[in-house]
Amino acid sequence: MRSPAPPRRPRLARWLAAAAVAVCTAAGLTVLTAAPAAAVETDVWYRIVNDHSGLAVSIQNGSTTAGATAVLASPSNAADQQFRFVDSGGGHYRIQARHSNQVLDVYAKSTANGADVVQWADNNGANQQWQVNDQSDGSVELVNRNSGKALDNWAAATTPGSRVSQYDRNNRETQHWKLVPVESGGATGNGSLTDPNVQYYGRWNTADASWYTMGWAGGYVETAFTGSSIGVKLRGTIDMYYSIDGGAETWMRGVSGNATVRTGLSPGAHTIRIGFRERAGSYNGDPAFGGFLLAPGGSTAASARPANFIEFIGDSITVGQPNGDRPFTAYGYLVGDNLNAGHTQVAQGGACLVSQDCYGMMDWFRRSSAWVSGDDWDFSRYQATAVVINLGTNDVGHGVSGAQFQQNYIVMLERVRQAYPNAQIFAMETFRGRYSAETQAAVNARVGAGDAKVHFVDTTGWLPDSGDLVDSVHPSDQGHRKIANRLTPIIDQYI
Repeated sequence: MRSPAPPRRPRLARWLAAAAVAVCTAAGLTVLTAAPAAAVETDVWYRIVNDHSGLAVSIQNGSTTAGATAVLASPSNAADQQFRFVDSGGGHYRIQARHSNQVLDVYAKSTANGADVVQWADNNGANQQWQVNDQSDGSVELVNRNSGKALDNWAAATTPGSRVSQYDRNNRETQHWKLVPVESGGATGNGSLTDPNVQYYGRWNTADASWYTMGWAGGYVETAFTGSSIGVKLRGTIDMYYSIDGGAETWMRGVSGNATVRTGLSPGAHTIRIGFRERAGSYNGDPAFGGFLLAPGGSTAASARPANFIEFIGDSITVGQPNGDRPFTAYGYLVGDNLNAGHTQVAQGGACLVSQDCYGMMDWFRRSSAWVSGDDWDFSRYQATAVVINLGTNDVGHGVSGAQFQQNYIVMLERVRQAYPNAQIFAMETFRGRYSAETQAAVNARVGAGDAKVHFVDTTGWLPDSGDLVDSVHPSDQGHRKIANRLTPIIDQYI
């Protein structure tokens, strides 16, 4: 279980030694002042205050919409004025807004002076990466990796609401910014659906202002909070699991209404994660979340969202069926927690790759859930840094030929790339070896077309023991743990 507090689990490939951060000047930039700053802390929220105006960078009107512009505002404790620096390596950082989890982005990858700086879903693009350069007066210069231009108080404005842009580096106070740490605890919240401290992972339908519904199998919700108790507001009956302070996931079966999760908590800060059993097959619970119920005097607190997010696309194996403790015993959930990454399982029992009398995930992965009628998912809601595809086990039973499977797998990879331009994509061989050659050929075709971030995962021999399966197809909990132990280091070397 990964809580929103500092990570509980170490990372596999990076646990043997502390990672050394390379601090260097980006190629092609004219050096005006000192080397990149070493003082930026990635676990601290900052206000970014302009030396010339004394105004702070803010997202206009506190919007959570992708494309909302960065402007100047009178400094306050508002969450839309709080930013953290997410390490992109090589001395560059994404600058993440606390209220939206989106990052500062030079719109449309522009290299022009005066281009809009907006918030956008984190895809780790060069136009979302900023070099932090120390200045002699204690401020910093923020230089965009894509354009080589500095974050700038456009037109030397002193009025709230004025634009923030990029401009040629000039070492003036309009391009000097103080990083002011936000007071411990930051902005508090009330646990409501729109509380910026409540963080959603996976495909959540937010069209109903009263109830957000979990789509597919692996969505969950997290927050940090204070108070002696915590509860969850539910609509209909559902099997809900929870974890407090990074502890083991625990079921509350068949709960509804205002459900008390835990009482008698000690004073101080705590964390909670909740999620639901998937709505699928004969199980039709109501995975609707209405917010957290806080103790009198309690509040939510902000927590750092992980830098990586992994989406697992598949069938019943990826859901974790038929094992009773799914989703949190399924390999995808385990891999995500192993890597301290956000994660979700976009998966359905009986799903295929090809839409031929079947849930064809080459089409259905573009939807918010398995019970909507059209391609309604907005991929700007979040960007995956890794996507794992495990499909092909069921296509045999629907008469899909090898040639047809290979052709459609190429289309699937193209569509995933369109949805997630910068993600590492992993195409897993099915555990029964079905369409293995065709899957690898599809990966080779995409690599040959210039997509170097697509990888074939050979799963031969991953489940050798009789106890690894509950039948001839589905992994047991033991089998899922073995898969996770194999898959975690493969993904870890790329993200």
